[in-house]
Amino acid sequence: WLKKVAHAWGLGGRFSWMLKWAYPAVLLGGLASLPAGQDSGLPDVPVVRVPDLPFEYSPHVDLYNQGKAVQYFEEHFYNEGTVWALSEEKLKEADRLRLRALQEPVLALAAAQVLYLYSWFRASGELIRENVLSAAQLFERSIGAADCDKQLPNDYWVDQACDIRWTHAAMLYNWLGETESDAAAGAAMVEHGQALLEGLKGHPRFATVGKTWTSPVQINFNSLRFPGVPSRSTWPTKQVPLARFLEEHHAEFKAELQAIIEDPRDIFEQLRRADGSKECLATPGGWDTVRIVRYGHWYDAFCQLAPQTCKLLRSRPEVTNCNFVNANYQKLYPNSHLKPHFGNAPRLAAHLPVIAPEPLRAGMTVGLDKTFWFEGKVVVFDDTFPHAVSHWGKSPRYVLNIWFCHPCDEDNKHGQTCPQHPSDNF
Repeated sequence: WLKKVAHAWGLGGRFSWMLKWAYPAVLLGGLASLPAGQDSGLPDVPVVRVPDLPFEYSPHVDLYNQGKAVQYFEEHFYNEGTVWALSEEKLKEADRLRLRALQEPVLALAAAQVLYLYSWFRASGELIRENVLSAAQLFERSIGAADCDKQLPNDYWVDQACDIRWTHAAMLYNWLGETESDAAAGAAMVEHGQALLEGLKGHPRFATVGKTWTSPVQINFNSLRFPGVPSRSTWPTKQVPLARFLEEHHAEFKAELQAIIEDPRDIFEQLRRADGSKECLATPGGWDTVRIVRYGHWYDAFCQLAPQTCKLLRSRPEVTNCNFVNANYQKLYPNSHLKPHFGNAPRLAAHLPVIAPEPLRAGMTVGLDKTFWFEGKVVVFDDTFPHAVSHWGKSPRYVLNIWFCHPCDEDNKHGQTCPQHPSDNF
């Protein structure tokens, strides 16, 4: 099950370090801790407590500290309401963790993750830009703390989460530079992100696939999984059979979704709450998710209300024969944003905007590409590239989001063909 958690969080095959150091409740809300007295199977890590930290930590093992920090702050991030955010008191605790991490590099990764995952926004929706900058700095600081700046064997590199440290530091510096109002400061941040990219490409793991990467936004993990085949941040719909299928059946998807939305009992919200889907990517209260199928488990309550939707999706081998498939309805509220983030390999994503009444008012950046959602028109993209979302309109946007098998994945009978050229159909 922990492998599935890693996929959901965007780690893909880069999960072996969690098997060593992460507690079950660390990564995603709704996952319970082990019963009292049950052996966790974790190594016996010597820990200490200090007055200014709300959790015990190891003076030597930073992955253990990441797990404990994320576990603590996650419990305070997800509340019973619909606006998930840390309180001002907990934001102060996160800042104390940041200050402590500046003194003790073994806490750098823990602080970076807390600032990135849970301290990007205030409950009001205000972006806390200084926390984003601190997260970038601490991800970078954690590189040296784990010896990820050395030529490590590939397995050790993966076990130490070196991918996460390097890629998140580069991605965040680049994002900060691109969104900085001061031109000189912005250029310096972009340049620093570029330097981190070059450092990442210096490791043998990235030496080949990184040759074509000229910006941190071109980092992607499907290239690592499928070297030598075309890599694109977005794919033309005409090349993807699943995308054409979704567009052909848009009216049927919309009719059932519309009935759910217009039900006076607020069925969409009831489905969301009953399933317990949680995320920490968006503006607080800005993004709701209702599951249809996740890792082969269909949401029966949803399928009873939208039987044709489930029947159509069950007919696709890219969905039913893909052991890590996710299909969800995602409601993005006006004036909401999703922070830049990576998805996991091996998969692609298809977005069908089922209800999107305002063209050019909601869009997404994937790698170097920028795209908008037009109702009934599918966007196929590689979400292992850095991507971010913004909604500038006045009405909610509903997207059917499907993570489906990469066409070059040989471990699943998904019925697609691996393209050998960028213009090949799947």
